[in-house]
Amino acid sequence: MKKTHSGLLIFSLLASLVASLVIAPQSVAEDKALRKIFSGWMTDYSTYGDTTKGQIQAMDYVVKNADMFSQILPFWYSITGASNIKDKYITQNSINKAIPISTLQSLGIKVLPTLTDSTKEGQLSKIMGNDASRATLIKTITDLVMANNFDGIDLNFEGFAYVDKIPTWPTIQTRWVKFVAELSVALRSRNKLLSVTTPYLLDPTTGKRGYYHYAWPEISSHIDRLNIMFYDYHKYDTKPGPIGPINWAEPSLLYALKHVAPYKIYFGTPNYGYNWVTKVTGVCPTNTPKSESRSSNAAIIHQNRSQAILNKPGAVTTFNEKFGETNVLYTAEFNGVNSSGTPTSCKVNHSAWFVDARGYFARAKLVEKYQLGGISEWEIGYGDDLAIQEVKKVAIAMGQDKVVGVATADSESANYGEAITFTGSFKLPDGRPVASVPVFIEIKRPGGNTRKPIAQTGLDGSFQAKVLLGESSIISFSTDETRDRTLGMTPEKTIGISRVISWSLPASMKRGVSYKITGELQPRSPGIKVILDDGKNQLNTTSLADGKFEFDFIPTKIGVIQFRIVTEAEPGFSGSATAPASVLVR
Repeated sequence: MKKTHSGLLIFSLLASLVASLVIAPQSVAEDKALRKIFSGWMTDYSTYGDTTKGQIQAMDYVVKNADMFSQILPFWYSITGASNIKDKYITQNSINKAIPISTLQSLGIKVLPTLTDSTKEGQLSKIMGNDASRATLIKTITDLVMANNFDGIDLNFEGFAYVDKIPTWPTIQTRWVKFVAELSVALRSRNKLLSVTTPYLLDPTTGKRGYYHYAWPEISSHIDRLNIMFYDYHKYDTKPGPIGPINWAEPSLLYALKHVAPYKIYFGTPNYGYNWVTKVTGVCPTNTPKSESRSSNAAIIHQNRSQAILNKPGAVTTFNEKFGETNVLYTAEFNGVNSSGTPTSCKVNHSAWFVDARGYFARAKLVEKYQLGGISEWEIGYGDDLAIQEVKKVAIAMGQDKVVGVATADSESANYGEAITFTGSFKLPDGRPVASVPVFIEIKRPGGNTRKPIAQTGLDGSFQAKVLLGESSIISFSTDETRDRTLGMTPEKTIGISRVISWSLPASMKRGVSYKITGELQPRSPGIKVILDDGKNQLNTTSLADGKFEFDFIPTKIGVIQFRIVTEAEPGFSGSATAPASVLVR
């Protein structure tokens, strides 16, 4: 009997131990959130592409993988002048632009549309070099951001690198730095982000500078994102080779890390490649595709359609670890007749390079190694599912502690000018406090949205804040995301604000005599409907610009009348009503 009980006890202990070993990792995983390290550019023509024409719908791809995306850079706009921005989205899509914007933001994805340059050579530099036109351009960009409720803007002025002449670069640099600094002030004062996208730069101590005039050291404190275009090292009109080899990109990345905070940096990654013709043997028949000619530019390969290249007869595929890219070699054979009708044939050698899922994993590992903000993909929608899943493996490994926020209010309504006290806390799921960190209040209201610091958590993770609201608002509190923690956010609370009504009326009245009943609303606004209610009848008037109102009242019966002043609910304010006041009518 003792042996039996002992065996049962040991079995029970082992079962408990196994259960704890199984359950613990699940608990840890639930307390962690994968780091959103994926982002990229979504073009105007592929946002809602026409699938009947072979186009893709990038929005579907983003929504399906929303847990991976921290931001989207819609490639929708282009500058044509200091006060003019061309909207490319509306020329390509019938769906209201507000729909993709609100959809992305509802998924927790920031929307920072990319603004390119469509001006002539040197024109954008001249605009930035003139105080008045630079201010106009900054206002034009800021107005675009605010009008569409974007989270910021991304500047991609490639003309500085590929259109403007090299001797102009020093002048461009000075103007560019001043422009970025001033635009940053305008955007940050409105709680908006400034992102820039540039080609590569190199450490000048190496004797090479790259496209130095984008001035990473000088603009680093003014920007919130830096997307580096680590692609097109080889392209359609060059000899065959890798598109964005890692060994070429990493020296530039290391230079960026000397001057820009790692979390701001996004590694520009191509989900495309090119297929070059390297050799033609024989005389090709007349029906041979033009793309098979040595004189033709290389054909583009998209990652999600690369299987057709891999399936070519006799194809030899090699993944190059140093480059982080895949090379495919194959030979195509064509048989037919020449222009004279004589039988002929040719063999066409191909070399294709592109970044596949293994290349994405290699770049994601760089994000992990250097603690970067993430990967920026050109262009969203043409990547395959396997590639983003490879990035997801790294995103999970880089997981952050989830922050849980709670908050209560001492009242869900108040009169204009009255403060509401909020009490809350930020903690990790296991109860550990998020101590001594800034707390931000996020206010959504008809007049616009704002986010600003308001308190700091104590050692126990708690905070308290008194808030004076000028109109009815939706309130939440948040803490910033860090390398180790997610963004903390409390559930939203709706707080109704009522207008304050001050008024006066005679102590007594005489039947049949006209009396003026006057008052004032706070905050002062013109055109607000004001109602005088005596319990049986109502008189209506509207407030003047100074918030004052007036009624002419003639009592018709002797006795006691109870009056009150009422305002109806309106955008930004709940309805208001005064306490009843009695008047004797003689």
